[in-house]
Amino acid sequence: MKKWRYASGQLGLTLVSESFGTYLAFFYLEKLGLSAAFYALARTVYAFWDAINDPLFGHLSDRTKTQLGRRRPWLLVGVSLFLLFYLLVFWVPDWARSPQVLPYYFAVGIVLYETMATVVWTNYGALFPEMFRGLGERAGAAALKRGTELFGLILGIALAPLVYAQVGFLGMALLFAGLALMAFSWFFPGIQEDPRAESGLGLRESFRLVLANRAFWVAALVGLLFEFGRMVIQTGMAFYAKHSLGLPEGATTFLFAAVFLVAIPSVFLWGRLARTLGGKRAWRLAHLLMGVAALLLFLPQSLLPAILVGALVGVGFAGVRVTGEVVMAKVIDLDAERTGTRREGAYYSLVGLFGRASGALVGLSFALLGPLFGYVSGENPGPNPGLAFRFLVAVIPGVAILLAYFLAALFPHEIKE
Repeated sequence: MKKWRYASGQLGLTLVSESFGTYLAFFYLEKLGLSAAFYALARTVYAFWDAINDPLFGHLSDRTKTQLGRRRPWLLVGVSLFLLFYLLVFWVPDWARSPQVLPYYFAVGIVLYETMATVVWTNYGALFPEMFRGLGERAGAAALKRGTELFGLILGIALAPLVYAQVGFLGMALLFAGLALMAFSWFFPGIQEDPRAESGLGLRESFRLVLANRAFWVAALVGLLFEFGRMVIQTGMAFYAKHSLGLPEGATTFLFAAVFLVAIPSVFLWGRLARTLGGKRAWRLAHLLMGVAALLLFLPQSLLPAILVGALVGVGFAGVRVTGEVVMAKVIDLDAERTGTRREGAYYSLVGLFGRASGALVGLSFALLGPLFGYVSGENPGPNPGLAFRFLVAVIPGVAILLAYFLAALFPHEIKE
């Protein structure tokens, strides 16, 4: 039951975060006419604020002492604002849709939303190594957590085009926020914290130790490359379906479904492989598979071949998600043995910082489409948008994730029972 309650929190986070990350660009660029250049600029500027708030919130969470625990108070407040700001980003009133106002509305909205996302994701992730111990328990919990995540991806990404085609983007946001609230209501009673766990270190010393940890740097940089690659695929998929494959908007559902339906049973396979091969070997294998599959997305000319390649992407995606959880928990355990303090918040805040920094890289990837292919926006797609979005969803993420595979070889620890 503990594993199921914890995993339900992942469902709530996934519904909101992935629908936001996947369709935000499509909504603002294709539907509202925001320029790709300003989209890239706003995401980049936010990355600088993220560099401050991620470690700050992680440290404050580690140092929190209340009768409710360290993480629970942050989650109770953070989830409420997280859902509110998600709704506001997709609720764009008429006065905010003018070319003079829209960029500012967009910029303020993503700053508010992403700040609360930092609070929620950091504290949720920090619970994992504290609630689950040992490779076997963690591999099982990670597989279940990623299984519910994939269910959330099916709802929040694969089915989203069918939803917003019927009720609009605000209707989609209201539906997903309501479902997420139900998932969080099941998650909260299952939170378990060790009352003895705390960090007595100051901000500077805490992060000095984290940043001096070679294993953390390898895991974090591998995670950055993977997050960048998978976010480019997810963000670009609607454009890829429309411009590269010539499909109607609703067909994006089938492409995402191919990825996530195959990934759901795959998470349990990868949980077993992590125990059999060891966490590091399984982690690298998953990156290799997904990197190759991403490059293959360049080839399809119609829906069926794209679905087949998408299924292969799904197997690799599931593997990276499951094994990455095990690797980061090992990093934190070794740090706790060395320092005598548990600072999950510090570690997961920096992991979150790297992950959200990938959002800026996604924005820059979209900005490249202008000088390389002439794409400006949905109103001015340039002479060859089909090639532009093949390049975006295949070449850029494929290269990034294969780089992650090679970098993962530098991780200094084997992960066995």
